[in-house]
Amino acid sequence: KKVNMADSSSYSNDASGSAPRKEIYTFKAPWTVFSMGWSRRPDPSAMFRLAIGSYVEQYSNVVSIIKKKEGNLYQAAEFDHPYPCTKLMWSPDVRLGASDLLATTGDYLRIWSVKEDGTGNMQVQKEALLNNNKTSEYCAPLTSFDWNETDPSILGTSSIDTTCTIWDVATQTARTQLIAHDREVFDLAFARGKDVFASVGA
Repeated sequence: KKVNMADSSSYSNDASGSAPRKEIYTFKAPWTVFSMGWSRRPDPSAMFRLAIGSYVEQYSNVVSIIKKKEGNLYQAAEFDHPYPCTKLMWSPDVRLGASDLLATTGDYLRIWSVKEDGTGNMQVQKEALLNNNKTSEYCAPLTSFDWNETDPSILGTSSIDTTCTIWDVATQTARTQLIAHDREVFDLAFARGKDVFASVGA
């Protein structure tokens, strides 16, 4: 139920003035923390920004966005999420003006838009709900995903239904889906570039 954040970028006030000093910050959540992801944006408002997902054995779960202010961690936003997130990840697109996006997997792939509200808190809005099952409104649970760093419009998910799906985030459509294993696929990761990924499973 605790999130510990270490920062070794501070410096102590010894004679040389150059000895690194580690700072540890703790945030206590009211539920078991199951997943987390660091924001990659370089702008000051996004530094030390972490998304965490709850693990509650029921339909209703939540995602919280944690930030640091004046040496303390605080909850800048919280939003409902059906079932626990199997993974959450911020968009690797950190270009100036790029949308600040957060993705989560569980029963579906969801894309969320995150915006600062000017007070240090954040507003979160669901941008997309993506289903990898083309023949039904229901989706086999997704176990994990990876966001392509070379081309942030590409995101890949893995599922218990033996498939991996490559998504186009911009158009919110599946580029391709393949049967990757004989049984459940537990994780997926892109190599450098945008054309190669690996998957693991049963």
